[in-house]
Amino acid sequence: MSKLDHRFAGLLLETIGDLPPREAVEKLMRTGLIDIRACERRAIYHAVRRAERAGTPRCEAFETIAEEFCCSYEKARNAFYKELRAV
Repeated sequence: MSKLDHRFAGLLLETIGDLPPREAVEKLMRTGLIDIRACERRAIYHAVRRAERAGTPRCEAFETIAEEFCCSYEKARNAFYKELRAV
């Protein structure tokens, strides 16, 4: 980790204080220090992967997951492939 990364980690630790893990994450979300779109992409990626492991073809999984996440097929597809490149 770089010096800047350590500084940011310190800021996050200072923000959450002694909160239990779930409350700490919720506080970071409320304060905008967690990228909700990145979380959504990751959730979509894992949901599609689970559907594929269960035997659902990827295109059908995109349709199902898009409905589950109340988004378009294209958004689900783009989120999946963007996250796939990051993995």
